[in-house]
Amino acid sequence: MAMTPHYFCHLVLRYVAIIGVLVLLPFKPFAQDNLKTKLDSLELIVSETKSEDSLVQLYSAQIILAEQLEDFRRVADIEYKLALVSSFDGLEMQTHAQRALDIYTDQGDTANMAEATYRVAYAKQLQNDYDSTKYFAQRLLTLAEVAHDTVSLIKARLLLSSVYNHLSLFSQSLQELNKSKILAESTPDNKSVIIDILNRESFIYYSLSEYDKSAERINQIIEILKPEGDNRRLNVWSNNLASVYSLCNCVSFDRRKEVIKQSVEYAKRANFTYGKAFAYKHLADTYRDAEQYDSTRYYLEQIEILLPEINKPDFTGLVSVAQGSYWSNVGNDPKALPYFIKGYNIWEQLGKKKDQMDIAWILNDVYRQQKDYTNAYKYLNFYVALRDSLFSEAKIREVKELELSYDFRQKQITDSLKNEEKLLQSRYETTLQKRSKLMVIIVGVAILIVAIIIYYGFIRQKKLAELLKVKSDQVENELHQKELLLTEIHHRVKNNFQILSSLLELQAKGVDDQATKALISEGKSRVKSMALIHSQLYDNEGLTIHLAEYLQNLINEIQKSFEGQTSEVKMDIDPNYTLDIDNMVPMGLIANELVTNAFKYASQPNGLLKIQVDLKEENGKNVLTFKDNGPGLPANFDVKTAKSTGIWLIGRLALQLHGHYEYEYKDGAIFEIHFTQSEFVNQ
Repeated sequence: MAMTPHYFCHLVLRYVAIIGVLVLLPFKPFAQDNLKTKLDSLELIVSETKSEDSLVQLYSAQIILAEQLEDFRRVADIEYKLALVSSFDGLEMQTHAQRALDIYTDQGDTANMAEATYRVAYAKQLQNDYDSTKYFAQRLLTLAEVAHDTVSLIKARLLLSSVYNHLSLFSQSLQELNKSKILAESTPDNKSVIIDILNRESFIYYSLSEYDKSAERINQIIEILKPEGDNRRLNVWSNNLASVYSLCNCVSFDRRKEVIKQSVEYAKRANFTYGKAFAYKHLADTYRDAEQYDSTRYYLEQIEILLPEINKPDFTGLVSVAQGSYWSNVGNDPKALPYFIKGYNIWEQLGKKKDQMDIAWILNDVYRQQKDYTNAYKYLNFYVALRDSLFSEAKIREVKELELSYDFRQKQITDSLKNEEKLLQSRYETTLQKRSKLMVIIVGVAILIVAIIIYYGFIRQKKLAELLKVKSDQVENELHQKELLLTEIHHRVKNNFQILSSLLELQAKGVDDQATKALISEGKSRVKSMALIHSQLYDNEGLTIHLAEYLQNLINEIQKSFEGQTSEVKMDIDPNYTLDIDNMVPMGLIANELVTNAFKYASQPNGLLKIQVDLKEENGKNVLTFKDNGPGLPANFDVKTAKSTGIWLIGRLALQLHGHYEYEYKDGAIFEIHFTQSEFVNQ
């Protein structure tokens, strides 16, 4: 087991005490006579101390005195108290609880063995060590069964339930909760335990989308709370029940209204404005689901009246989204937009990126319906950026929290050492005046404390560096897994495209109309162009596509469709030039259209088809040129007003590349695609 800094301090202080005993051998009878008095004096100080940091130091000093008195039962009791006030990470709690457990085990103290075992199991759970948590929970179960200790049996079952829940073994978790509930029902004053168990069951069923069972547990909680008359808690649980009913489709419209209106009544009795406003929101959602929009509008207006009194930005965001949904449902998108934008801005200010991402998608859809493609594209970009950042941001936040925790802990250490210094000064001031020899010990203690501070800081920094390295390795490994997953996705997408292409080919064989066959053939060609992209993504280590390699493969595939046609392809493109998938899909479709048209229209009987493809930079933009030796477009063909599907498609795809296309005829048809490369590629 790794030695924690507090445990190290405990050992150092113990050795200081031993040195003091050796120095004061002539005064040994006096020291032995006063050990009990000192221990009792420290106990009095403990009873008046509120600060957990000071308690840690006082308990450590008590342990030294109790060990000198060889009162190991008291040592175990104090170690258990240290476990209760240890830091949140579980490491120090485990150290102290384990020592207490060892002593209680040696003494055969079953009752205290159960308490210490529970504390060790809980410490393991805090460290996410679920195998060890399960082991100690099962040990606690055995001890409790031998001692017929119902309370410890319930604690052990709840620990096992938490372990199974964390491991997504929901069936086993529910079994342990059911056993805990049976035990709790046989104990007095069991309301809080029963409510806790029902709450856990409700959450598990909610996570499993078994909303009817989740609602059943919440109804039981409400029935338990009713006799107590706590209207505030009844309002909260009624609102929770309304939330579950909104998802389950397991109750009637009238039942939903009944629950929410009872929630409103509880809120009025408790003078709980926030709870009443939340109930009004549930009513608005219920009437909206029933398409009774006049009632929806009424309750949304009631919430607007209460909002200034509540002053909760997150609730204001929920109400804004509800307002937007109402206006959207009644077909008034222009009036819905300001509410959705307000909700988006609130989530952005609160840093709730998941909610912000959801509203960005709604705004994209609303603007698209209004044919405002500029704003639709803007919010679509916001949606994609927020979605992609959520994973990595969560990992970065873990590291930041670790750094903040380190700074906060350092401040606690400083305050704790100051309190210890004052304590030592106050307790030994009289003795220092009477016995000059004790000055040597106190000076030595002071020097050791300074050394402990330096060593403690070094250990903490070293530990932090190790933790940061572990977190960094985890982030790097998960990012690697994400890249592998994306690569596999591209492989499966490529296979799906190939299946789609085969289906189109089979469909074409069953059609006699030549025009329909031609359309199916064009569709199959476009599908193949996209399949090539995902095939190249799967074969590459990165997630970008080499343009030259892709175009060469595409031209070879198209050539196979025109048997007997000879061609000569010249390509002047940097083989290392790459595009990301967002740019490559429209570029690949454009290339497919132009090359296919060249083979269809530019080729001449017994003639050699010549295709020239060049890439250059012009006025800050990239220009990809396709030239063939064919007759080009008809003289009276206007590319701006033409209804040709291919030409229209090229124009729309060029816009997706933040660019445009240009056409001219000069010894053959020349198409230039002007586009902007993504700033994240080729860096």
